[in-house]
Amino acid sequence: MLRLIGLCVLLCIVMPLWAADAPMTIAEARRSTDDAIQFLVMLNDKTADAYFHTGEWEKAVVALDREVVLQPAGIEAYANAAWLLWSTGKDDAAMEFYQRMIAANPANPEAYFTVGGMFFNRRRYAEALPWLEKAVNLGLTGRERHVYGHCLRLLGRTADALAFWQKVLAEDPKDEVAKREIERLSPKTPADPAPPTQHDAKPQ
Repeated sequence: MLRLIGLCVLLCIVMPLWAADAPMTIAEARRSTDDAIQFLVMLNDKTADAYFHTGEWEKAVVALDREVVLQPAGIEAYANAAWLLWSTGKDDAAMEFYQRMIAANPANPEAYFTVGGMFFNRRRYAEALPWLEKAVNLGLTGRERHVYGHCLRLLGRTADALAFWQKVLAEDPKDEVAKREIERLSPKTPADPAPPTQHDAKPQ
């Protein structure tokens, strides 16, 4: 079925070359090719979704694999395939998808965050940290970068976590999570001792 659809898409690209009065320009050919690829990406995405909802996860992964071959740049299809593999105990296969995602998106902080978040959610904090750190160093923004601060704290790196949250608060003074974490992690100043009462006074 997919081969037949692919052939139809190919004909949609080639037919205008035969039917047009004037030759198709390179720009028009590229546009037609891009449209065909997008159609196939959408088709595989819908196929994967259908397999997911019927519990046929292996087939869903195959469809997602075709999707990333057609459109290597991106995060979601890789992440979905890896999640399905992790969920069925295929850890090595999941990491292969993540490595392909990183190779195709080496400067995208979301790619590294996706891997770090997976480890973090499984409480594998030491493995999560380098991925989250890479994502933050590449400019990860918003609430996603909070996970890095939480990971530092959970690993006992209190000073590093405090420095991170202070930086976040300096960049966004309205960040309530940063305020809360700074309060939690800041060293507490001992309270001043209460003045002696009459009962505390030493006997003369």
